[in-house]
Amino acid sequence: MKRIYYFLKNYKYDFIASLFLIGSIIVTYYFRYSQKIPFCVSIGLIIISLVVIIYLRVRDRSFYFIPFTIRKDKDEWIGKGEFEYSRVKKCFQITKSGSGYIFSKCFMWSDYKYVFEFKIINSCLGVILRAINLSNYVMLQIGQDGIRPHIKVNGAWQVWEYGDVNLGFDKSLKLDNWYKCIISCEKDVINIRIFKDKDSIFDRDWIIPSGQVNFMFKKDEEDKKPLLIPFAINLEYGTIGFRNSGYEKALFRNVLVEKI
Repeated sequence: MKRIYYFLKNYKYDFIASLFLIGSIIVTYYFRYSQKIPFCVSIGLIIISLVVIIYLRVRDRSFYFIPFTIRKDKDEWIGKGEFEYSRVKKCFQITKSGSGYIFSKCFMWSDYKYVFEFKIINSCLGVILRAINLSNYVMLQIGQDGIRPHIKVNGAWQVWEYGDVNLGFDKSLKLDNWYKCIISCEKDVINIRIFKDKDSIFDRDWIIPSGQVNFMFKKDEEDKKPLLIPFAINLEYGTIGFRNSGYEKALFRNVLVEKI
């Protein structure tokens, strides 16, 4: 039902424009043969209708809904690893994806709401935000006990523990349960809300650090004087996605991204 609802919502203006075009053709046909309006006016009504339809078709989309209930729902996602439909669970799962997968339709979006349902199978679910590409993005790693924010810049990672940024859960998430997550990105503030059914169980903000972060580069494991390499943080816009590396595994479905 959600697929049908968002299909109708997405194309509502197209349906309205089509009805207007059909009405214009009927009016044109009637008055043309009754000779009550000039032929040029009839053609003008049709042209206006076509212009309205073309404009609405090429306008900037304000939301995308991907239910992830069929295999083709992954066609517009970019990445490597296991990002596949599970016929048994009737949703998608992600694991063994070091790069992650990102959605190809909203790279230039800045402020938006990202909604999805998820179930952790093993360890966590990595949620990607503001992805410029697969080497530069924000990732919120949702585990059973809290959320660990990550920033990936030019392939290098900066990680914060959930206890250090006040993103720990009062009650651990259960591996058996589905949860709903709503993440709102507005400027450098990320609001994270998690629900079990209709009950809110988590509602916190995390602020994306500004300026630059320093990444340590070691020549080998015994290097006691690692090189600190500064990278500027420029994550003001970018698309959404998911990432689970190695044994990490999670399920997800009903993904909605909408401008705010």
